[in-house]
Formats: sequence, C-alpha cells, structure tokens
Amino acid sequence: HFLGHTTQLTYSEVMAEMIAISLSAKVAATLSRSPAADISSLVAVRSGISAAARDLELLRAFLRFADSRRGADALASAWVDQIRDVGFELEDAADEYAFLSGGGFVRACANFGAWLALARRLGKARARLRDLSDAKERYGIRPAEASASSSAPDGGSAAVVGRKLAEAAHFLQDGEIVGFAAHRRSLMKWLTEDLDSRRSLVAVCGMGGVGKTTLVTSVYKEVASSRHFDCAAWVSVSKNFTTDDLLRKIAKELHRDARAGMPDIDEMDYRSLVEALRGHLAKKRYLLLLDDVWDADAWYEIRNALVDDGTGSRIIITTRSQDVASLAASTRTIMLEPLPEQEAWSLFCNTTFREDANRECPHHLEHWALKILGRCCGLPLAIVSVGNLLALKDRTEFAWKNVHDSLDWNESSVRGIGQVSSILNLSIDDLPYHLKRCLLYCSIYPEDFLIKRKILIRLWIAEGYFEEKGQGTMEEIADDYLHQLVQRSLLQVTLKNEFGRAKRLCIHDLIRDLILQRSAKEGFTVFSKCQPTLESSKKIRHLILDRWASDHRPVPKMTLLRSFRAFKSDMDSSVLSGFRLLTVLNLWFVQIDKLPSSLTKLLNLRYLGIRSTLIEELPQDLGQLHNLQTLDTKWSRVQRLPPSIRKLDNLRHLIVFRRRSADFSSPFPGTAIEFPDGLQNLTCLQTLKYIEADEKMVKSLKSLKHMKSLELSGVHESNLIHLPSSISTMSGLLCLGIVSRDANVILDLEPFYPPPLKLQRLSLTGMLAKGKLPSWFGHLDNLMQLRLCSSELRGDSIGLLSSLPRLLHLTLKNAYTDKILTFPEGSFPVLKKLSLHEMPNLSHVEFRKGSLVHLNLLILGRCDELTEIPQGIENLTELDNLELFEMPSEIIQKIQDGETLEGNYEDSQRTTTVKNIHWYNGRLLQKTIYTNLFTVQM
Repeated sequence: HFLGHTTQLTYSEVMAEMIAISLSAKVAATLSRSPAADISSLVAVRSGISAAARDLELLRAFLRFADSRRGADALASAWVDQIRDVGFELEDAADEYAFLSGGGFVRACANFGAWLALARRLGKARARLRDLSDAKERYGIRPAEASASSSAPDGGSAAVVGRKLAEAAHFLQDGEIVGFAAHRRSLMKWLTEDLDSRRSLVAVCGMGGVGKTTLVTSVYKEVASSRHFDCAAWVSVSKNFTTDDLLRKIAKELHRDARAGMPDIDEMDYRSLVEALRGHLAKKRYLLLLDDVWDADAWYEIRNALVDDGTGSRIIITTRSQDVASLAASTRTIMLEPLPEQEAWSLFCNTTFREDANRECPHHLEHWALKILGRCCGLPLAIVSVGNLLALKDRTEFAWKNVHDSLDWNESSVRGIGQVSSILNLSIDDLPYHLKRCLLYCSIYPEDFLIKRKILIRLWIAEGYFEEKGQGTMEEIADDYLHQLVQRSLLQVTLKNEFGRAKRLCIHDLIRDLILQRSAKEGFTVFSKCQPTLESSKKIRHLILDRWASDHRPVPKMTLLRSFRAFKSDMDSSVLSGFRLLTVLNLWFVQIDKLPSSLTKLLNLRYLGIRSTLIEELPQDLGQLHNLQTLDTKWSRVQRLPPSIRKLDNLRHLIVFRRRSADFSSPFPGTAIEFPDGLQNLTCLQTLKYIEADEKMVKSLKSLKHMKSLELSGVHESNLIHLPSSISTMSGLLCLGIVSRDANVILDLEPFYPPPLKLQRLSLTGMLAKGKLPSWFGHLDNLMQLRLCSSELRGDSIGLLSSLPRLLHLTLKNAYTDKILTFPEGSFPVLKKLSLHEMPNLSHVEFRKGSLVHLNLLILGRCDELTEIPQGIENLTELDNLELFEMPSEIIQKIQDGETLEGNYEDSQRTTTVKNIHWYNGRLLQKTIYTNLFTVQM
C-alpha cells in the first residue's frame, strides 16, 4: 500500500490500449529530435522505435476487445499482460532515445555503448511483439460478447441483480426502512403539498446501494395508493435502454390495473408510442418514477410523451449521476449519503434479529457486530446483505468472528454478499477506459484518506494519462476527469474551495475495496507491507514511502529506513528503468536528510514529492531529470535549489517552502527559497510557490507565459518595478501572492498595466502606497478570494472592493487603520466569508440593511478595541456561523447573556452558531454557543 511501504504501479488491462496511444504520441515527439540522428540511424534505434509503435498501433483496436475477455479467459488475460509489458519496454526505449539524442552529436558519440545496448533491447522488444501478434491468431484469442465483470459473483448479471433488488423494494415493511425520515418528509411534501401546477422533476441521487430505490419506492407506494394522482407508473430504466422499450414500459405500467383498455403497443413505433401516451395522460395528474437513470438522454428522449398541461404532474428520478440529478431543480434534489452510525446500527439489528421481539443484539455479540457493521461503511445494501447472512449463523462469537474474517464483498460466493459488489461494480464498469484508469489509480490511498485535488491531478499527469488537446492543458483535462468521477458518485467531495470546486476528496471504503482488488488482480498496484520488494520481474512506475500503513498504524522506523535503503540500492537496476514518480511523505521522525545522488539516473522520473520530511538537500545533478514535471518540497527542510534546476525544461509545478524548525508539532512559520539563475528556461511552469524575489528573478518571470499560480516573497521597491511587465505576459494567471520583504517596504501596485484581470485569488502582504488600493482593483470581475495583510488601508478603500461581482471570501488582517468600518447597502453582494483579524484601532463595525446579503461566516479575531457586537448584525440574514478568536471578554459576555433569550424566540431559523476560540496554557480551546443574534441586539 502506499503507506510505509513500496508501491509498484503498472497499467491494468483497461490501460493496455492506452499504451499504444501514449506511445504513438511520444514517438512523434521523440523522433522530431534531430541532433543525434546519424548515430541513432547507424544502430537502427530510430527506425526500430517507429516501426514498433506502428505494430502496437495495429493491435490497438484489438486490445480494447481483449480487455473484455480478461477475468473470464486466462489466456486473454496473460496475452494482455504481456502486450502491456512490451508496451512499457518500448515506451522506456522512446524515453531513453530522447535522453541520448538530447545532448548533441558529441555526447551521442560518447554514449555509443548506450546506443548499442538500447538497440539490442529494442530488437528484443520488437521480436516479443511479433511473437505475441502471432500468438493471438495461433491460440484463437477473440473478442467476447459481454464483459465478465458484469457478472455477479453469486450468479446472474449485475443488471439482473439490480432489477431484482429494485422490484423487492415494493414489498419491504416500514420497519425494514431506516434512516430516511427527513428525506421521506421532503418527498411527500414535494409530491403532495407543492402547489406548483407545472410538471416538475424530483431527483434522488447517491452511490449504488445507498437506498435510493428503497426510499422513493416507499413514498411512491403511499402516494399512488392515496389517489392524489390520477395515474402512476414505476419503471426501472436499464443502463442500455432503448427509447421505444422505455416508452412501452411506461405505457404498460400506466395500464397495470386496467389491462383491458390497453392498446396493442408492442408493434408501435416511436411516434405512435408518444401519441398514445400523450393521449392517455392528457388532462391527468400523473406520477412517474424512473428508477436508476444512468444518462440524461433517457429523460430527453421520452419527455415529449409526458404532457405538461398544468395539472401538477410529478416525475421522480433516481440516479448515481449528479449530472442526471441536475435535471431537477436544486431545491427538488436529495443527495443520499451512507447512514450515520446510530441509524446503521438500527438497520443492522432490524435485519439480523428480525424474528426477535425486541430486535436487539445480544451483549456477547456486540463486539463482532460492531466490527462487521464497520465493514459496511453505512451502506444500507451492505448492511442488509450481511444482516441476512448473520441471521442464518449460530449466535456465537466464534461464528460471527468467522463471518468478519471471511467477509469479502468482491469475491464472495455467498448469496446476497456478492450482490453488493455487483451493484457497486456497475458504476465502475460503466466508466470509459480513460476514467477507469484514473479511478483505479486512487487505490493507492488508504482508508479514509483525504485526497488533495491538485496533488492527485499532478500524479495523474506524471503517469502520462493525458495529452494536451487544443487550448486545453493537461491540468484542465485532468480536472474535468476528476469532476466526472465525482458526478458519478465514485469520488466524494469532503471539502470545497472558495470557487466551489473540490479541494479534498475521499473514496467510500467499499468502492475502495473493489478498486483495490481490481488493481491488485490486474497488476495495476502491488502493495508491499513493511518489507520492500523491488522484484526484477516487475516494472515499477511509482514508489511511495510513508509513515502510515493502510490500517492507520505507524510503520516502524527501521522498516522505513530499510525501504529507503532498498530503493537506493536498486537505483541502478533495471527494476527502476521505467520509474516515473517518487513520493516521500510524513517521514518527519526518520532522519533522512538528503536524497541519494543516484536519483538523477531515473531519467523517466516525472514527479518528485518530499513534503513534510526532514530532507535538507536535493541532488546537485537534479537537472538530469529532464522529464520531471512536478517538484514538491513544501514543509521540508530543503534550503536551496541546485543550479542545475534550470535544465528542467519540462517542469510544470514547483512548490518549495522551507520549515524553519524540525519540530513538526509547530510548522509555522516557514520561509521562501531563492531560485538560482536560469528561471527563464523553465517556460512550461504553471505553478511557482514560494520563491524569494530578487531583481534578476523578477525579470526572468517574463518568459513564463503559461503561469497560472505565482507566490513571491521578499518583494521590495527595486524589484517591484519589474513585476508589472513580467506579469503582463502571463495571460492565464489565476492566483497571485505577493509578500513584502519587511514592514518598511511600500507596495505601489498602480503601475500594473495591463492589470491581471483574470485573477481569481489574490493575496497581498505589505503596506500599500498611500493606504489605498490601486484603481484597477475595481475591475477584477473574476476575483473570488482576496487576502490583505498589513496593508494600512483607510475606510474609503474598502468601497473599491464592495461592488466586485464574484468576491466570495475576504480576509483583512492588520490591514485597516480606521476606528469605524461600515458596510453600506448593496455592498459585497455575493460575499460568503468575511474575516477581520488584528485590527488594533477598530472599535465599531456596522452592517447596514441590504449589505452582505449572502454572508454565511463572519470571523473576528484579536480586535482588542471591538467590545460591542457589530451593529446591524441582524441584517445578515444568512449568517449561520460566527467565530471569535481571542476577542475581548465584553463581546463574549454579551453574546452569552443573549443565549438565554433564544428559547423564547419564535424564529428558530435565525439561530447562529458562535464559536469562542482562545489559547489557554498552550492549548487551543473552543466553546460553542447557539444563539439568536437578533435578540442579542434587541
């Protein structure tokens, strides 16, 4: 697993076809290099690589078909594995060719032995490819009609299993439905109490097995029987539906209770079906439930048959896709999540002990019951399945322990248990290959791990999953793929940034279990627990060393040291010939102070991450890693960058920030790092954080035209004057941070022309000229987050910000000098978060009616003169949270005094959560108060 051990990543069979695609693109770029053409032609490397790529391209179409045989056909599986390995060898050869030909004719001659060795390896790879092509015909490897992965482990296709479960939802008793009370009330209200006469959609969305069908079917049964609607139909929409069949299903369901009056629809074409349905539904209030909709096209292709004549008809859609759910209004959409612990326990007991009068778990079984329930991760389908299994077992600890130890969702042949994986695998099987490999990659993460979106995207890119297309960058393509996985409920967003985009993600544990088993079975990942295994028979692409194991226990220090030493000793071996990514994480308790110099021999290395380590030194020949795309040393102890870094002309992301102390319990503050001469050579850079500015370096920035995120420290007047011209070349700059060298530096930003109008995030630390914001600030229509620190602004400057149309987060830290801060009517129309920190003079804050109408979070910190609750705080109608950090006791006391009035106030929706946070004896303490700030003001 990636934690604390060796992780080997190779492509699974679903990536076999992509070897041909990526190799073709790589060969095209590689062969365009000409300096060593004479040498490469002499040893037949150039022509060999080109020919091998053509051979593999011919197999490309067949590879996709062969993937469908894998798992069901051992021969096809072995064949795809070998094709994949040859593809790796050819890709490595193309990379080595690029390296050898990159130094000119003289170096090519000096490396003549390397050319001959490359030619021999290439010849062997091409011979293997020819043999495998012949073997395909000799052994009769042919495409299969259906994917084996769609079969349920306990017999029958996954689609059939899903259909049976959906039908079974009609016959559940009320006691078997747990955890949906609030959602059920919402659905009943939308269906029977909503006075809107228009036909409208209601959507219930969530991952497979979360209980969508159970919830809506129970509501459907009650509403349909109440005669609130003139007619009703419940239809399961298959993944591979046809429009005509779907219309026939709806027609048959509408006539379920009146078969005699049903027209002969089996022979009708699309037009006749639409006309028949429209005729039947005319002037009727109808209810239609479309269960398990996979594609929005299902709705678009039948909606013409569903008349909207102002009778208040309703259509309910259940789906795993958030894109499909968006067909309904956001106010008519339910996002189902796994059950919380208490409700999961209730469902478990109701299922397992259904024959008992009290339906309670015996005390002696509670330990194993809770452990088994934990494996279900709150998923109702899993809870019911395992509950049904346990109901048949002896009620002994031994029997229940055996169930726990043998519980395998993916491989179980026990009826009911295997259907869990069948339902969940439908979502995975539905993925196109480019999304499937991105999802399988996530199997490297441990349970409950919070995945950082940006880092995941950079790792995908380093694996070579994407190519630039048109105007879109690889980062933008990867971001779109990640969004699609979220929309399909395969990745879950746990934290969003100020732009509403995912910042942290996680994988549901059962989904992770499935992709983990797939990855291991298909050779995508190999997890080495505790003892590193760098086997010569494996092609390692990505090594991750981390303190934490998959079971969240720390890996012993000596084990990690052995892992690191094993990696160093194998640096020269063929085991690491295709090595692409090295990530060292959280090794703050292991004294590894520098990376081995032999690291620079990993010519294919594309990602080097050493975050949160005690590593102090990078190899001097780092510039030899000409394929490196990301270098991340944030919160390490690296003090300087080697001069050879200027040779990394493929570097896209450079994140460096040195921790001053080796004490990881207090990581702040950190320091920026100086960049050696030659920054102008890194023309592919998109991210540059956190670099110490000097005049030469600031001038060099002009060459970095692809820059999207730039953070500079140590800025002062002598280099600031060159910054506007440098930034003017960065047409796509989205994030900018500027920190002045000291408190005496004056940041005069008025000369910025043209100003960076595409900025979405801006952070300025330092005294602004004349205590005012530059005039172009009022034109930053794309700005969403602004942080001003030590700016010494006066009151009139705030007005320049108040009309920014997209500003969501505003932080002012020691940035305002006046005593009074007033927010007039209409100011900050979309602001959701306002932070006011360390304002030594601020004694009065006023929010006038109509200001900050969407503010959700207000943070006040260390404003020592602010002893009164802000005037007009009752005008902040959407304020849900108020955080007070080391604020004067007077303001705390007034809020606490108002707390007792809350129970007598009728408008409970005005309740605000107030958090009082302060330091006490070196510990950060927090007290939470629930109050109505309107009554406090009164």
